[in-house]
This record gives sequence, structure tokens and C-alpha cells, in this order.
Amino acid sequence: MAQDLSPWHLFSASPQEESAFRLLSAHLAAQGQQVVLRGKPDDEQERYQQRFGVAAGALTVDAHLAIDGADWYVDHTTVPLPGSAWMPSAIRAASDALNRLLARALLLSPTGGLRITVTPQQGTAKERNRYFTRLAALGEQAARTGRPVFDTEAADFNPSYSFPVAEPWHPADPSQPVILSFALPQPLQVHHRLTPHGWIHDLGPAGDVLAHPIHEKLTANKQKNGGPGQLRRAARIGLTTGLLIDARVGWQPPHLYADHISPRKPPPAIAPLDHEVARTLMREAASRHPDVLNRAWLITADDSVHEVYVRPKTPSSDA
Repeated sequence: MAQDLSPWHLFSASPQEESAFRLLSAHLAAQGQQVVLRGKPDDEQERYQQRFGVAAGALTVDAHLAIDGADWYVDHTTVPLPGSAWMPSAIRAASDALNRLLARALLLSPTGGLRITVTPQQGTAKERNRYFTRLAALGEQAARTGRPVFDTEAADFNPSYSFPVAEPWHPADPSQPVILSFALPQPLQVHHRLTPHGWIHDLGPAGDVLAHPIHEKLTANKQKNGGPGQLRRAARIGLTTGLLIDARVGWQPPHLYADHISPRKPPPAIAPLDHEVARTLMREAASRHPDVLNRAWLITADDSVHEVYVRPKTPSSDA
């Protein structure tokens, strides 16, 4: 029987991973590279044990991709936002409340959909409900006027650099008429400085927290169990490795609020890394863990994909 060369069904229990790898595949295809999903080693361990003659647990990366015919073993990770353990529940509370409160506004929207920017709230239930009610009113204003609406009462409102808190939009899928974009209550503070080696982006104390999940993929001694990370294990087998960093803040599975699909647990609070900061993190991680990673990509909040690391070629690799 011919092998299924596009086994996306393997990601049925991992919608965020599937979404991320589809974006990566589309990005590489747009660059003229041929990309085929060959498998999901983490969920097909017996198959890959037989393929490479290795013990159980030796290869647990999330995706096996063929890129221009070459095999790549790529792991997916998110980078948690420091001090944000409360955010997943706050995101869920906002999602539940606003999808209910915006029902009337949707009936008025000239485009059939609304995009709302939400700041997750830590206050009392009364304070949160007051905020959600105000956002719903702004959404209704956007629907009635057919134009973007700005939240002039917001503490961070800046008329010179303002962005709409509510605006009509054309939903690609009628079953998902509301898009909630989550803004961070306290954006990361990044200090930029020019050195003889180029720009350095210093995240201060938050840098170690942000770098931790990346190092755990590459290290020989993970903090959790003392064993090697997923990508180091793959490199030991002699495989070409990649890392896909997912920085889509507030990501939710498609069709989250369809009647026939139960709501999923909200994803962890994710740091909104930009590609320059991600490149700094990757340079530091690769220097600490050499000869493990071949390539890394970042997915930002707008679903765009950026290459943030490529292992430098050595004279031996050119031979």
C-alpha cells in the first residue's frame, strides 16, 4: 500500500501544531521549495524506531518534513510570557463573554463579522464584566457605522499611534464571525544596542525565561528529567533538525465556538517575540548547544513566518 504523503490527520489532537506546520509549509512553498509532511515521529514512535533502529523515546519531534527532497525533523514550541500564569484563564473569560455579548452587534455588521482587540483582565468579576460590556458597545458602534472604532478611554491610548479596538471585517468562515486579537497588559521591554557584531536585543531578566523552552529542546540535560532535549536526541541519530517557534499570542483553535464542537482548554500565554529578538535568542542558544540545530523559524502574531536561525556552514560541510 502506498504511503500517505500528507498525513495531516496525525495532528487531529494537536490543532496548534497543525496550524503552525501548515503555515511553515506554505511559507517555504512560497519561496519555491517543495514541502511534504512525511510523518509525526512523536506519535509514530514504533515506525521511526524501526526506521532508524533506535530505542523507544529516541526520536520524539513533532514533524518529519521533506523539504526539496531532504528529510528534516522539526519540533514545535511556544515561549511563555514571564509572569503570565493567569493569562490563559483570562483569555478564556474574555472569549466566552465577548462571543456572547457581541451577538447583537454581529447582526448589524455590514460585513458579517467583527475584529475586537482585547486586553486580558485580572480585576474582579464586576470590573471584568464592565470592561467586556464596554468592548461590546464599541463593537456595536463599529457595526452600526461600518468603520473602525478607537478606545479613547484606554489607559494606553495614543492618538498618534492608535489602532482600532473594534472594526468590521469579512470572515472567511461564516461559523467564525468574531476574531479576538489579544493585546498584552505589559508588553516586553526590549533594549536595543549596537555592538561591533551588530544589533543586540537585550530582554533583561525576562531573557532567561524566554530562552528556557528553546534551550530545553537543544540541551543534553533537561531540567525536568536530566535527559537530552528532543532536537539533541534527533541530532545524535544524525538527522537534520529544525525548530518552529510559535509566537501567536492568544491563539485559539479554528471553529472554537461552533455549536457541535466543545471549547478547548485555552493555550498558554505566549510571548509576542519579533523576529529580531528571536534571532538573538537563537544565536545564544545555538552557541551554547553547538552542532544540534540546523534551522529555526518564528511564527508571529500575524501568521507570518520568519527564518531566525541557519547553522553557519563549515569548511567540512562544503566538501
